[in-house]
Amino acid sequence: MTWLIVLLLIIIISLVVYWQLVITEGAYLGSPLVAWLYDLTAERYNKIKGFDESAEDMTLGLPLVNRLHVQPQATVLDVATGTGRVPLTLLRQHGYKGHIIGVDRASKMLAVARRDLPGHKDRVTLIQADAMALPFASDSLPVVTCLEALEFLPDPRRGLDELIRVLQPPDENHPHRGWLLTTNRIGWEARLMPGKTWSREELMEILSGYPLDYMDIRMWQDIYDLVWAQKSQ
Repeated sequence: MTWLIVLLLIIIISLVVYWQLVITEGAYLGSPLVAWLYDLTAERYNKIKGFDESAEDMTLGLPLVNRLHVQPQATVLDVATGTGRVPLTLLRQHGYKGHIIGVDRASKMLAVARRDLPGHKDRVTLIQADAMALPFASDSLPVVTCLEALEFLPDPRRGLDELIRVLQPPDENHPHRGWLLTTNRIGWEARLMPGKTWSREELMEILSGYPLDYMDIRMWQDIYDLVWAQKSQ
């Protein structure tokens, strides 16, 4: 009987460890651990994700540039930039001439981004910083993106606060700035991440509490919704 109890405990502990480190990727264990786990896979990350350039351009790069068509020089802040996914797709767009600031806590992920962006140092600035306390003034950046990352922050709602805080609202002279692009996890793993993800209805209700005039949520990939919003004037 004792060995059955021991076996059951081993199984339970193994499942908890798998849930904490694999399924939720350390989301409940703090930002330093999340960054460390991503650093472990930094060199293999792009291969693991299997990014497709044409799909990235169609769903991310081109829509961003279309919203920037009257301000092609606009600066874009990409929070949790990782290996430079958003900078890379923006730099492939001929209609975009601006500067991209990429922020991430994982140093080795940023190192991979620097390696893959050697010819664009004048257009990309990579900064190691915490998404929960962005080192930028309020209302200072015309476009803010944050992909596949909110659920890994200590407090996703406060992380969303930060994204919107630094976002520069539009005005009469710049009606097309103030765009936020982020994601919300909706795959089966989301059910195992209480407090880290929201249903589409919950997210729309949360967004409605912010100074946002335009909100659009649509399915993207298999496990995420893509969320577009524009800050109010």
